Amino acid sequence: MLGLDFINQTIALNPSPISDSIKNLDLSKIDFLILNEIEGQEISGEKSLNRILDHLLSNYSFFKIVLTLGPNGVIYRDNVQEHKQEAYNAKAKNTTAAGDTFLGYFLSMISQKHDIKFALTVASKAASLAVSRKGADY
Repeated sequence: MLGLDFINQTIALNPSPISDSIKNLDLSKIDFLILNEIEGQEISGEKSLNRILDHLLSNYSFFKIVLTLGPNGVIYRDNVQEHKQEAYNAKAKNTTAAGDTFLGYFLSMISQKHDIKFALTVASKAASLAVSRKGADY
């Protein structure tokens, strides 16, 4: 036995790329759902941002949703609070890995017990820096 304690672990799902197999997952163990607008539309069947968020939380009230919007920033919503973070102005050279950069920094801040606002700020700054440089596909 490895002695690993899996009780009280935080689980984040980033359904990218979206597929039918992801849409059929049991999401009852997920804490953070981190997705972009297109993935949100696919999972919820809704088109507007508020309806996407409303639909997801009405079906999964325990979710902490991070909905990334590219150059329009990001929205965080759970059953208690909502925070919007504008994107930082950056001249985009390549958007490859921008979402992965955001995700990594966001989860790093959360794992270090920073609050949501701070995590969104740091992750957004990191993603803005990432798009202003040559991307992962160079």
